[in-house]
Amino acid sequence: MNTSPPPFDQLPQAAKDLADHATQAAKDAAQRGIAATKDAAQHAGQAAKDLYQNAASRAEDTLDQSKKYMRENPVPTVLGAFALGLTLGALLGLSHHHQEPTLRERFRW
Repeated sequence: MNTSPPPFDQLPQAAKDLADHATQAAKDAAQRGIAATKDAAQHAGQAAKDLYQNAASRAEDTLDQSKKYMRENPVPTVLGAFALGLTLGALLGLSHHHQEPTLRERFRW
């Protein structure tokens, strides 16, 4: 293919045609980029929705299993809650434990 440069008087039109072609190519590339970005965002949104639904389903299953266990085994559940309360109470009591001042210390007799 032998393309010779256009004559001097046709250079402005050739430059305009080349600029129009480059502008159109840039617009086409931008449109493809926008379409690809929209597609990727749509896929990411669907993946997030699927992940949320999966997690919600698992949480619901775990809650149902916990309720079933508590109905079938009430004594260990109550004893466990009691032990947990005692432990937390003791830990909190120890962390806030201070000796009460005597009356003499209170009123500095």
